[in-house]
Order: sequence, then structure tokens, then C-alpha cells
Amino acid sequence: MNEKATKRQKLIKEAYRLGYFVGYKGHTEWVSWIFKKKREIYEKAEFFSIYNEVRAAYEKGIEDGKIRRLKEIELGLSKLESEIIPEGTKEATKTKEKEEIEEDYQAFAKTPKIMEPPEIIKLIKSIEAPKMLSLPKILGEED
Repeated sequence: MNEKATKRQKLIKEAYRLGYFVGYKGHTEWVSWIFKKKREIYEKAEFFSIYNEVRAAYEKGIEDGKIRRLKEIELGLSKLESEIIPEGTKEATKTKEKEEIEEDYQAFAKTPKIMEPPEIIKLIKSIEAPKMLSLPKILGEED
């Protein structure tokens, strides 16, 4: 697989993971760093001519993240903010939260816990060049 195809695959995965983070954490897409990151991903997607695939991956990530978050809340695995943080300290933590959200995303995106669903794998495979278009092994590049 060539370098361009690898970058395309990584871009689709990155879009899915950003969407998953936004959906799972319940953030709005209009937070400045999320908006910038999403725009950066979409610009790269336009450059590689895979905008529709990247957009679909991002939206699928949002849906999957929301679903997982709701399941965990139903199972009692997640605590609501009002249960965790006393009323008086909420205002003080909001400023810290804004600074830590981007760091939280960086750590979240690197975790192996997020498994890309089959739809994302299909999108990735759809951007690979068909093998019949490559040179025969005898004439091809040496590995």
C-alpha cells in the first residue's frame, strides 16, 4: 500500500475518533478547538478527494459515541456531573475543564479501546487501489 492510501486511512480513522469523542463526551461541535480540528480534517479530506467518506466516518463516530455513553449511563457506569461535583466547585472547575478538554481528546484518541466498526473499515478499503491495477510481482517494486 502506498503512502497516500495510508494517509487516507489514518484520516478516516481520525475523523471517526474525533466524532466518537464528541458524541461520547457530549461536547458541542462549536467548541473552538473541536471546530478547528474538524475543519482541518475536512480540508485534508478534500485534498485527498475523500470528503464524503471522512464526513460519514465523523458522523458515524458521533452516533457510536452517543450510543455508548447512553448505555453506560443506563448501566450506572457513568456518574452525572451533579453526583460527582459539589455545587460550589462547579464554577471553578469550568475554566480548568476548557483547558483540559483538548488534552483529554489527545489521550482519548490514542486509546486502543475504540474499535472502528465494519462500516469504517469498508470506507478505508474503498479508497485503496484495486490490486488488478498494480504491476505484477515480477515487475513490481522490491519490498
